[in-house]
Amino acid sequence: MMPYARSSAAKARAEGEAGLSFREAAVMVGIEADGSITLIERTPEKGPHGGQMAFPGGAREKGESLETCALREWREELGLEVDHAPLMSPVALTEVHVVPSGFVVRPFIAPVSLPRDLVPEELEVARLHRIRLEDLNHSRFRQKQKVRIQLPGMQNFKWEVPGFALPDTPFIWGATALILSEVAEWSVQWVTLP
Repeated sequence: MMPYARSSAAKARAEGEAGLSFREAAVMVGIEADGSITLIERTPEKGPHGGQMAFPGGAREKGESLETCALREWREELGLEVDHAPLMSPVALTEVHVVPSGFVVRPFIAPVSLPRDLVPEELEVARLHRIRLEDLNHSRFRQKQKVRIQLPGMQNFKWEVPGFALPDTPFIWGATALILSEVAEWSVQWVTLP
């Protein structure tokens, strides 16, 4: 799911400094017992990622760990109570460099139990989408599509990128697709464990 010429988080960290050349953020991948994962569709006016599919998450605040950031943003964006917690401690996944907004994002994954009816944070979340973990490894849902790219200091352009074209869900690409592809790889191992 890595588009051509995309910069890695490891390279961004090796060549820069957090807070100066990039900002840190974290997202939460919550997997429910039925294998569903709740994604957010960002509101159209949310900067370079407006209208895109994403995990609940956001920028790390001063003094908080990346895991605390992921959980805080997960609760805020999904409209959960401040004490709502995953069923187990979150596990860190591979960091992703998000060039258009200048973030290095640390995803965390954990089993969760969510209310059926969520009331998302309306300024940042246009809609919620529940996708199925089992769909992520089907080749028919892995496609390439042209998307609008917004890079700092450049005019918008269209680029064909890999991603997930899942039923009843906007095309998922970029950092969200990269994270989902790692989750998909892990899920294959989970189902083959004795």
